Amino acid sequence: MATIRPMRQSDLKDVEYVCRMTAGPGCQKDPVLGYRIARMFSTYYVRECRDTCFVVADESDKAVGYILCEPDYKRYKKIFRKTDVPEIRKLHKKSGNQAWLFPIPYCFFGHKYPAHLHIDILDEYQNQGWGSKLMEALFQELKKRNVKGIMLQANLSNEGAVRFYKRLGFKMLSTLLHTATMGKSLE
Repeated sequence: MATIRPMRQSDLKDVEYVCRMTAGPGCQKDPVLGYRIARMFSTYYVRECRDTCFVVADESDKAVGYILCEPDYKRYKKIFRKTDVPEIRKLHKKSGNQAWLFPIPYCFFGHKYPAHLHIDILDEYQNQGWGSKLMEALFQELKKRNVKGIMLQANLSNEGAVRFYKRLGFKMLSTLLHTATMGKSLE
């Protein structure tokens, strides 16, 4: 039986794997592209803010899903651009340029929603309530830390994800280039 637990440094490879496998067929087939995507969307959180990240661990304690959260968008912007973007640019210049842009939506809404998250679960563990449980674990942790709000970005074509976030109380903040930025107050 799978369980939810706090993330550990030793989860890095499993988290990167989940990120690659849930990022679409291109990342599944091309390990180099998959690694770039994982570097862009998961590595920072395992390194910098494990205490606000949780995993779904299978019966062998392997991470098969995660929720990654940086509670302070200003900190994310500073560290991610200084540490991660140059490394991503070394792998692929265009991806590095895209990564540099990631913090921009957070700057517009960060005063009200200072935290942001990424959530992914392997297909075989989806539709079993793990997403809601991960969200609840994160919300409780952020409330203990007096974080007043959280935001995320989702591809508008992923209608199931957008419905899921709305069901959990997220509201649409903006849409731009097929991407929804959504936020939820934790106060």
